[in-house]
This record gives sequence, structure tokens and C-alpha cells, in this order.
Amino acid sequence: MSLFARTKIQLPRPRPGLLLPRPALERRLVDALLQHRVVLLHAPAGYGKSALLGRALDQLPAGHAVVWISLDEGDDLQRLLACLIAALEPFDPPWRSAPEGLLAMAGREGTAQAVAEELLSTLEQCEQGRGVVALDDVHHISDPACLAFLDHWLQRSGPGWSLALSSRHEPPLRLARLRAAGELAELRQQQLQLDREEVRSLAAAAGLDQARADSLFQRTAGWAAGLRLALNGAGTGSASGSAIDRAAFEFLTTEVLARIDPGLREFLLLTSVLSELEAGRCAALTQDLRAAQRIDEVERLGLFATVIDETGPVLRLHDLFREALQHRLKLERPAERLEVLARAAALERDPLRRQALLLAAGQPEQAAQALLEAWPQMLIEGVGRTVLSLCAQFPPGFVERSPELQLISAISSWMIWKMEDWQRLCARSAQLAREQDRPDLARIARAYQGAALAANGRLEEAQQLLQALLAEPLPRDALIMALLAESWRLQQSGRTLQVAAVLERLLEFMERTPTLEVWVITGQPPRVAACRGAEPVMTRWAHRMLGLCGERPMPVRVTAQGLLGWLALWRGRPDEARDWLARAEDDLRWIGNPVESGHILGLAAVLAALGGERERARALLQQRAAQHPPTYAHWGLWQVQHFTARVAVLIGDPALLRETLQALQANELALAEATPARLRPTLPLLGQLAWLEGRGAAAIEIWREALLREEEIDLIKQADELRVCLARALLREGRVQEAAEALAPLLARAEQGPGGAALAGAALQELAAANWGPHLDAPARQRLSLWAELLRPAAGPQAAQAAPAAHAAMAPVASAPAPEALSQREREVLALIARGDSNKLIARTLNLSPHTVKRHVAHILEKLGLSSRGQAAAWHRSAPPPA
Repeated sequence: MSLFARTKIQLPRPRPGLLLPRPALERRLVDALLQHRVVLLHAPAGYGKSALLGRALDQLPAGHAVVWISLDEGDDLQRLLACLIAALEPFDPPWRSAPEGLLAMAGREGTAQAVAEELLSTLEQCEQGRGVVALDDVHHISDPACLAFLDHWLQRSGPGWSLALSSRHEPPLRLARLRAAGELAELRQQQLQLDREEVRSLAAAAGLDQARADSLFQRTAGWAAGLRLALNGAGTGSASGSAIDRAAFEFLTTEVLARIDPGLREFLLLTSVLSELEAGRCAALTQDLRAAQRIDEVERLGLFATVIDETGPVLRLHDLFREALQHRLKLERPAERLEVLARAAALERDPLRRQALLLAAGQPEQAAQALLEAWPQMLIEGVGRTVLSLCAQFPPGFVERSPELQLISAISSWMIWKMEDWQRLCARSAQLAREQDRPDLARIARAYQGAALAANGRLEEAQQLLQALLAEPLPRDALIMALLAESWRLQQSGRTLQVAAVLERLLEFMERTPTLEVWVITGQPPRVAACRGAEPVMTRWAHRMLGLCGERPMPVRVTAQGLLGWLALWRGRPDEARDWLARAEDDLRWIGNPVESGHILGLAAVLAALGGERERARALLQQRAAQHPPTYAHWGLWQVQHFTARVAVLIGDPALLRETLQALQANELALAEATPARLRPTLPLLGQLAWLEGRGAAAIEIWREALLREEEIDLIKQADELRVCLARALLREGRVQEAAEALAPLLARAEQGPGGAALAGAALQELAAANWGPHLDAPARQRLSLWAELLRPAAGPQAAQAAPAAHAAMAPVASAPAPEALSQREREVLALIARGDSNKLIARTLNLSPHTVKRHVAHILEKLGLSSRGQAAAWHRSAPPPA
């Protein structure tokens, strides 16, 4: 399913013979497009704004890029951005991050400026150098994020690309500064309306004398749409009145319809509900076998239509003409009109247009069901905010009574981290579904509600709901979400030993349904994947997820790679963990910086600390804290703070540990159900602070107490780390036997790797070098030595190379490296760029996906320190061949 109709990005092309020729005005507009950063045409409907802008764009100099987007009512930032990305595709923009990631980024709060900056930067590096982005019908935009995006574009765009806006009224954008700086060109109603001489000329061409022409001028007041109809009806003597307004327009439309073939009139009335006239869809809607001929006749008669696609052709009727036809349809056939709207909805692929048709047909239930069916694919596209916008199009009273819309809004809120909204809307959906006797939908909503309760830390409510739910026969979606929620609840309850069995059951059901939308929602954070026994299950999940994603740039792909990095670290394979981290960071650079990057930053911080890079580890922790969504649950922040404290111990920073412990204690006041069991993971950290402050005896006492509740403290394998730290403390006091006993449970699981002991590298070094005498056998001592060697801090430049930081990786390359830095595939892509091939042609030549080609281009530009494909081509032609 496409997020929008492709006709939205096709430039309308009125036939020259059907236009009102206005060469002086067209020349003025062309000059404005070439000389100003922003051009605004605003006047009421019917003044020829779209036609004039289209004609001017056709007259731009050769090589001048043109992007056209027709806006619909309800378009939001994500739909606008999706249109922009698709419309720019023929120009092969040198994206430095995946356009799909930019689209997902636009769905989060407060990102409009960052999205605009990324897009503007890409535009300025396009090979065309000069271009115009034309947005038609800007008056349809009301989305605050979309307006903020356009405002930033207006203020920050460079000289290469102009922005042309057409609107029925002045849009609510900050235009004053642009006017003052002379960077805004405007054509208002006064400039767009026809003057007396133009009307006389047109009237003369229609065989009317000057008196009749002056009469037409008075009645139309220079309104182009009214003049067209007046000229068409001049021979009938109709259209009396001092001025042609909308009512007169509808009257004249009626007169025009009365004079055309009855079959064509019928065709126009029925197809007026469509956004465009295309033969196949028109035939399916009207059952008229002559649909293609009817469309040709509409164009031949000049009935206010423009050509969107020459091959069909596909026509778009002028808004006023469509509205007049729809008005006649409503008056003449009110009952049939509803049926026509519903049939048109079934033919519509654009989700917003389809929904508008169903709502106009008085079928909000069907519209809600259609949205529910389309939602999984929209989830994959990462357009949760657009889904919320679609929900907002329904009548408020219906939304309050619709369990489908409540559930869709709930899940979309989850996707943009509005956790309280997620929980509240799930509860409402479940309640409504029960009241309407829809048990399966109620079970699905309750499953999502259980997940929301667990994510928000309300574990008692989650337990009651999930226990009852899992005892019932559940539809697939409900069962998968209920098991996912149960895994979260168990982990947060300190029941970490029970998590693996639930994850195994969850994965069994998921593997029976290998569809991407089911898998996207089941990613597990490292704290759940770190539960004892969960590693094999989550390894399967991560590899299956990577297979389903393929080459698509998706945040869940980053999640899977990061998870495999953590699992490698727990197995004592830090080099493998660094490899997975490098892949995840490479994907992050490509898809942008989603919230999921927090887990990657955490892994990068640990690996930096293990590599002896203390300052970078601190910087990564700060970056992770800064990216934590403010609308996330308080328990999520508590877990981020707990992890920060763990890394503070790893780098031996008592000040950071003390500061983080204070933040943890302050945050406890806002936590739901902050029971002693749930807060127990903080206890080992108090022991770590005592140890760093030189209070060894106190540390031992605290750690022994914590290990009495080992399952409860085992947040991200903290129990393993604690056993190593306790053993070191006891060993220093000469209590060798007790130290060995502390290590025994960890060493009994030796085949699984060091686990959380990987976060106690310095302690492992000390234990591996100790004289254990008879208290540890040879295999145990060998295991400690192996772990210590694997986790030994790297030195010098190796460390920086081994664990690249996500934030450092985002920085631009300072200087061009030797050509050997390019991979063989990148060299092949570069050679084809230098040959002048487009991305699509390169993809066909090398049998690659377009996603992969775009990414190779981004890598080439980054590695060579270049900005555009043209610079890359020049570099290739001048570079010496590789040795």
C-alpha cells in the first residue's frame, strides 16, 4: 500500500488551446521563480493559479528541476515528505541518510526543523543545481508540524531551489521577513484577475463584440473560471447578474451540462467523486464501457480539466467544476450518491482519499475497518503520526464510540512514545469492544493494554489482566502481544528466570507468521534479552528479523543488530560485538537517529569503556540520556539511569556514580508501584559506590545482601557482574574459599560465557591473575583467564577503531582518503556514476535494490569527503587507479 496517490506528484498539463493565454503574466511568474527564493500565488478558487504556475514551470530554462505536489485536505508532514521524496527520485538526490528514515523521523514531536535541514542540505547538493518545488493548494495544510517544516524551509533555504506555493488564501507562515528582504514574490487576486483588454481579446476570439465583452468583464470581475463558463454560455444569453459568484458558477455549470451528451453528463456526475479521471477506475465505478472515450471527450470539450498523465490519459477536473458536479449529484440523486462514494472508496489506493470517500458516504464503520486493515503496512512505513491524523478526520462522536479507532490511535501513540496515551486508549478500545459484543477485538485491545500497563510500570494491573487473558482462546495478534507483554511484566517484576520460557512460546507463534508487520512490534530491549536463558531465543529472533528486513532501512533492523552485539558480549566475544555495533551504527547513520538508538549508544558506551575510552563512554551516556523521549514512562528513565550507573562503575568514576544514584532516588518519587523488589537492582550500586570510595567491608556486606535476592537484582545480568566484584573484594581480604564460592554459580554456566561479568573487566583481570590454590580447579582458572584476555582493555588507536561511537560516526569526513577506502562494490557504483548512470540504471546493471544503490552513493560521498554525485564523478576521473 502506498502512503499517497502517485498523481499527487504529477504536474498537470492543460492543453494550450484550452488555456486563457496570458504571456505577460507567465513571463512575470517565470522571472519570479528564477530570481526569488519563495513565490506565492494566493487568490480565491477559479483565478487560474495552478494552470498559471504549471505553464510557468514549463518555461523554465533547460536543466531546471521541477517538483510538483498537489496537496489534499488532511495532508500532514509525513504525507508531504513522502510526496517530496518520491517526486525528487528522478533527480537522484545524494541522500546522506535514508529518505525512509527521514520520513519516520518526521513522525516524532519537535523534528520538523531537523527534517527541513536534512532535506534542504540534500537539495543543495543535487546535480541540477537549480530547481523549483511547487506546492499546489497549500490552503489544505493545517498540520502544525507541516507548517513548522515549511516555515523553516522558507527561512533557511539556499539560492539553488525556489519554493512556489499556490493557495486560496495567504498561508499561516512567517512571510514578513521574506517580504522585507525582497526574497518573496507574490501574485495576488489583483494580479491574477483578467483585465478589460484581456477579456475583450478573449471575447473577440469567441465572436463577441466589444459591448458584450465589456458586459462580461463587469459580470465576471476578471474571474477566469467565471469568464470561461460565461464564454461557453454566451450564445444562450444565460448568466444574468452583476457578477459571477459560486452560485452563478453552479448555474452556468448546469447550463453547460444541459448542452452536452446525456451519456457524458451521466459520466461526469458519477465520476465527480474521484480525485482523477482514469479509464479503468472510471469504468469500474460507472460500468460505462465507453469510459476511455468519455475522458477524451471531456478533454476535447475543454470542460475544466487538466492532463495529469499523457499515457492514459488521466485528467483532473478543476476543483470548482468538481464541486459543482458533486453538488448536482447530491441534489439529483442523494441515495445513489452514497453508493457511488462507497464504490469509489473501494477503488482508491490512497488511504486518506479512501477514508474521505467512506466518510462522505456515511460509512464511518467501514472507514475505521479499512484503516485498521491498512494500519500494519503503515506501521512498517513508520507513519504513526499520519495514522493519528487519519483518525482525527472522523467525527469526534464516532471516534469516542469506535473500538477500532481507539486501538489504532493507541498503537500509533506507542509508535511515537506517547506511553500514557497508549495505555488510556487501549483501555477505552477494550471497553467499547466488550460493550459492542466483539470479543476478538476486545482481546486484541486488552493484550495491547497489558503491554501498555507493563511498559508504564503498572505491574499489578498488568498481571491481573494478562493472567485472565492468557487463560482464554486468543486470536493470533492478541496472543503474540499478550506474550510480549508478559515477558516485559516478568522482567520488571524481578521474575527474570521465567522470561525465557515466555519468549520461547512467543517466538514459536511468530515463526508461524513470517510477515514483517507482526515482527516489527516484537523487538525486545537488552534488559529483557539479557534474562537468563533468553539468549538462544533472542538470537533466533534477531536473525529472523534481519532476514525479513532484507536491505530495507528500518529501525527494527538496527534493534536486531544491536541485540546481536549484546548477545555476543555476554558470550565473551567483544570483537564480534564490535562488528555488530559497527553495522548498527552504519545503519543508524543511514536511517537517521531513531529512539531505538538508545540501545546502540548503550552498547557503544560499554565497548568504549572496555576499550579504555572513559571520556567517550561518558559522552555516549550523556547522548543517550539526552535522547530519552520525555513522553516515555518514568520506569524507562529509571532503567536508563541504572545503566548509566553500571557504566560509571565500569570506568571507575565515583562522581558519576554518586550523581546517578541521586537521580535514581529522585526519580523513585514518580515511579508507579515502586516496591522494594522492583527497586532492589539499585542495592548492588550502593555497594559499588562503597567499593570505589574505599569502603570494602561495606561493599561486601551490601553485595552479600543483594545476592540473597539474586533474581530480583539481575537487571541486564547484574548478578554476574556482582559475583565477580564480590569475589575480588573477598580475595583481597584473603578469604579465598568464600571468593571461590561467590564465583561458583557463574562458573557453572561457563559454556554460556561471562554474561554480565563482561561489565566487570578490571575485576576479571585481577581474578585471573590470582593464586587460587585448591579452591578453583584448572578448568575454572582457565575460564577466568580466557574471559580476562577477551575483555582486556584495548590500547591506543586500536580502541578507537574497535568501538566507534555513534555520535562520532555521524560527523562529516574531514579529508578525502585514498581510493583503497572504497569497497569493490562502491568502486563499481562510482564508475557507473562517472559514466552518467542514474541510480535506477545502476541498480539494474549491478542487480541491486534502489535502497542499496542510494546507500552505496552515501558511503562513497562520506568516504571521499564529497557533497554530490558530480563531485564523485570528477574524483573518479582524476583519481589514480588502485594498486
